[in-house]
Amino acid sequence: MTELSEGLDLSNIDSISPEEVQQNLAHVWSWRGPLYETYAMSLYIDYAPDFGKLSRWSGDVFGRRSGSRNVILASAQNIHSYMMLGWETGIRNEFYVLWRNGMSKEDVLELVMFSQLYAGMRGLGHVYHAVGDLLPTFAPPKEAATYPEGWAADPEAFKCGLDLSTRDLTAADIANLTEWYERTIGYVPKSIQFGIKRNPKFVKLNRARWEVTLKTVPKQLAPYLMLRHHTITQSVDGLRESALLAKAWGITPDLVVRAVTNTAMYFTHFEGLYAVEEALEDILENWDK
Repeated sequence: MTELSEGLDLSNIDSISPEEVQQNLAHVWSWRGPLYETYAMSLYIDYAPDFGKLSRWSGDVFGRRSGSRNVILASAQNIHSYMMLGWETGIRNEFYVLWRNGMSKEDVLELVMFSQLYAGMRGLGHVYHAVGDLLPTFAPPKEAATYPEGWAADPEAFKCGLDLSTRDLTAADIANLTEWYERTIGYVPKSIQFGIKRNPKFVKLNRARWEVTLKTVPKQLAPYLMLRHHTITQSVDGLRESALLAKAWGITPDLVVRAVTNTAMYFTHFEGLYAVEEALEDILENWDK
């Protein structure tokens, strides 16, 4: 039985016809986005058609054919990764993909500001070069964004009660921050403990920035992006913190696994799952206990 996906016959992995080539390239150009997918697919189908078809097969599970919700989740993570990598073509493409799937430019820029905490001014510079000239022309999206069940904006969930009348980390700030972590993920991360001891003003100002990043998009996108970052960096502690925040904010274990395996698919291969297994296996095993 023939299985066609974007012009490719996935029931016949070992060969490719001229008609498949033309149909696929016409399809990936049909939405008139940045050309990178067209030239990437050209390399696949010209020199490794079996690999290209298997990649398209994988894309049906992880990419746009898996549904708008999954596209939003993957593209939100990709904004973060492309800012880190400085891939401006990718940043531009993801702005367009997220807009096509219902996110406004203001929504996407919230993801940008969250990711700036990791990518710094360099990351913002890449975003500006990628889309700065286009942002004034972005119209409202034509459809509403689709998120997983229960995902919603909740800007108050980020706030621990910092006293912003002073830049100093007060005793009350420390108590409030400690209570937020203990209540939300069950412990105070060593990174926070170190920062409080060694540079408390940094902790306060950086936490205050974190608290105002995601206002109109679902709060669950924060740990979802964190899972991407720490899978790539192989931070066991970061992965545990991200997964426990995801659990506290109602992300299902299946979506946690999707976040890290989608990252492995496109960025780390199997080796990216070493730290994931060490960090998350016991959390996933005991998710509902």
